[in-house]
Amino acid sequence: MRDFLLRLTMTIASCLCVAVTRADELGLKQVTIDGQVTIYAPGSEIGHTMPQVRRHPDGAIYVNGCRSGLFKSTDNGKSWTRITWAFDPNGFGISRDGRLWLVDRRDKTESSVILIIQSADGGRTWQRQELDCGPLAAGGADDPYTAVTPHGAYTNFIERPDGTLMFSVSMRYKDWGDFNNRDQSRPGMRDVMVRTADGGKTWGDPTIVHQHATETDFAIDPSNADHLLAFTRIQRRMLPGEDRSETGCSFGWPYKNGLLLDSTDGGRTFRALPGGMTECYGHRGSILWTDNNVIVVTRNHGCKTIEERRARGHSGAAVEAQISLNGGRTWVDDGPGGTPHLNRAKPFTLVPFRKAHSFTCPTVELSKNRFLTVFVTGETTEKTTSIQSVVWHIETTPPPTKK
Repeated sequence: MRDFLLRLTMTIASCLCVAVTRADELGLKQVTIDGQVTIYAPGSEIGHTMPQVRRHPDGAIYVNGCRSGLFKSTDNGKSWTRITWAFDPNGFGISRDGRLWLVDRRDKTESSVILIIQSADGGRTWQRQELDCGPLAAGGADDPYTAVTPHGAYTNFIERPDGTLMFSVSMRYKDWGDFNNRDQSRPGMRDVMVRTADGGKTWGDPTIVHQHATETDFAIDPSNADHLLAFTRIQRRMLPGEDRSETGCSFGWPYKNGLLLDSTDGGRTFRALPGGMTECYGHRGSILWTDNNVIVVTRNHGCKTIEERRARGHSGAAVEAQISLNGGRTWVDDGPGGTPHLNRAKPFTLVPFRKAHSFTCPTVELSKNRFLTVFVTGETTEKTTSIQSVVWHIETTPPPTKK
């Protein structure tokens, strides 16, 4: 009997030890800012810039500076070289074969035709192709999309293990703004995923990411390529039967928030996660999922009142990070075990409030738990803006020492 009790006590103690270790691993000691590096400071207004950052297979880091050019670092973000181009793309990606990919509008008119541009030599030369997205609508050429907006509503590429390359972009019907439409598949910005299975020769196989979303960034589960998370922007008017008091915004658009989506079938279908909608104007963010199962969402600080919105101006905000240390099961908050909901996670300030700064703040991993986040800052009244990067790292509470 005494041996049985001893074994039972040891088993309980072992379980308690595991529980303590897991709780400790969820704890985030602090986020530390290591420094800031200027990527590009032209001394003049650089316009509507929503940067994107990606790691090349050769280890270099590339930043899409939109019309300012492409920026490359071969020393993990310490210094940058500029590659000029004739584009103003709000879509950027790098495939595993090292090719650079852009999505741009064909011209400044509203159109269903976009440009898909690629470079196999690091941006020295580019090949362009046009894609008419109109017939990708459910009704085909007889009832097409009339506008595709890669400019002003950025797009992001993602690649499947079989080499399928895909990106999502806002595709809209002519009556997209009629939220009382009898056919509720028509209103909305409609973020649509487009794919190529032949290295970019042809594009198609469209699926809907979200009916009322645009500006979506994707992250792949390092342990399961069929599992994707996406951080996107939901923006829409009221739908029939809805109550404004139940929406995320008390002013302006009733819905203009960030939104966390989940896919378990490789990006063919997505669902909104519970607690995944951020505060009003907490959108235009990015998501990163590292090999050691850390997820980082970096985005604008939202605003909860019209007074706060007016005080910060159209584009003023802080850059914030929300972090999960266990693949999204919980998000770091001020408690010991975290929260399962992104919108209750603690926002860590990476860049304090500025009167004017970028709409996007994408992040790349430099080393384990150390990151580089890109943003644009400046004073629009002086017509001077610059592309900057902030380097930061997270420190976790170590698990207890085993005796």
